[in-house]
Amino acid sequence: MTAAATARRAGRQSEAMLDTLRRFVRRGSRASISKLLGKVRPEDVALLMRRLTPAERHEIFSVLIADFPDSAGDVLTELEAHTRTELLERLSPEEIARILEKMEVDDAVFVVESLPPELEERVLAIVDLRRLDDVQSHLTYEEDSAGRIMTTELFALPRSARVSEAIAAVQQKSDVEMIFYLYVVDDQGALVGVTSLRQLLLAAPEKTLGEIAQREVITVHVETDQEEVAHLAARYDLLAIPVVDDADRLVGIVTVDDIVDILKEEATEDLYKLAGTSEDELIYQERSFQVARLRLPWLLVNLVGLAFTGLLLERFQAGLTEALFLLSFVPVVMGLAGSSGTQASMITVRGLATGRLGGDGRVRHFLWQQVKSGLFLGLILGALAAALALTFSLLMPGVLSEGTELRAIQIYFPLVVGISVLSALILASVNGVVIPVVFQRVGIDPAVASGPLVTASNDVLGILIYFGTAWSLLGLLLP
Repeated sequence: MTAAATARRAGRQSEAMLDTLRRFVRRGSRASISKLLGKVRPEDVALLMRRLTPAERHEIFSVLIADFPDSAGDVLTELEAHTRTELLERLSPEEIARILEKMEVDDAVFVVESLPPELEERVLAIVDLRRLDDVQSHLTYEEDSAGRIMTTELFALPRSARVSEAIAAVQQKSDVEMIFYLYVVDDQGALVGVTSLRQLLLAAPEKTLGEIAQREVITVHVETDQEEVAHLAARYDLLAIPVVDDADRLVGIVTVDDIVDILKEEATEDLYKLAGTSEDELIYQERSFQVARLRLPWLLVNLVGLAFTGLLLERFQAGLTEALFLLSFVPVVMGLAGSSGTQASMITVRGLATGRLGGDGRVRHFLWQQVKSGLFLGLILGALAAALALTFSLLMPGVLSEGTELRAIQIYFPLVVGISVLSALILASVNGVVIPVVFQRVGIDPAVASGPLVTASNDVLGILIYFGTAWSLLGLLLP
């Protein structure tokens, strides 16, 4: 069966299951809902719930809490932010607490962070005390840090333990979420090495873990940013990264499922920033005022940039009353500069995020590559724009006969357009690289620079280049 046929079949099955769930909800048949949910994976349940109404989601989720408490938490973490928040607001604190007590600590922290502050306090007040301590200790770490997302359920043994003892311990360890590696610690709990399960099984039974463990371990501090954690995991192909405290004691690990979530979250966050908004807009999508408040700051940046562009346009227009036809190609120069700058800035932001542009040498090389690309594109698009400008000049009625100066301006008009497009594309490419890099150097997220700010600055740049060239031409040709 081809991939397309498999996808169509899965789509039909999903639609049929969705219709069945809705029918059971309308009938109020909780037994039938429970029977169906028992046959579906939590990830698929979460996918189905995205397409249900809030009332239908609440009814189905109440069945999950009652009959499948272990799966309820998995479904909750798989939901989109706005869907999860809307569902949690419909649940009682007791129901939320019951879910949290069945979840891994890192996932429980993730859910608690989704709660409104008042509900969060009420939930934490009734959660099992042991779980409460674990969750609250995680919440003391900085948001988006390794300490906030790590799981404390890991597998570690002292370096004096023998291989045979370690294998027996692994076989008895059923409460650990994922055993990817066996971590080796000293008497104070400091991480001194790591070994894979494969290495453990192949080693001689009488050897100690200190003898077979790899000493060079990739670790992160509890305050390390989660994005850096994900980059390290991707760079070294790790399934988990150990987290240590100030004394190098092993306090937790960040597992591959959390790393994948981090990469998705960071990529999504950058996309929202490129558009001048945030993921909070999905949470408040039913509240128009909140959405408007989230979009307003960067639209104000656009307003200032466009207002400045308008002032420049008015200033140049006052000196171009004899040749107002030059205004016809303002959108061309501004549009091409804006698009080229945005393309360069998006590639720059991605390079900074993935570490490909780490170091001054790589940045300089990348900047030079963008300049060459801008030059190449400028030559092609400048020539095409000049040809269009020449055609436009020849088709303008009555102007060619109005005077020698205007005829000269019209003759040079294509040259003005071509030079302006060439210059604007080169400088916009430079702008698209420099602004994100500067933002990163001063500690500001470079993604913030790559949307409205780069667009506004390139609009101003295009105006200055175009009319600066035209002004110089007029100064030469008009008395």
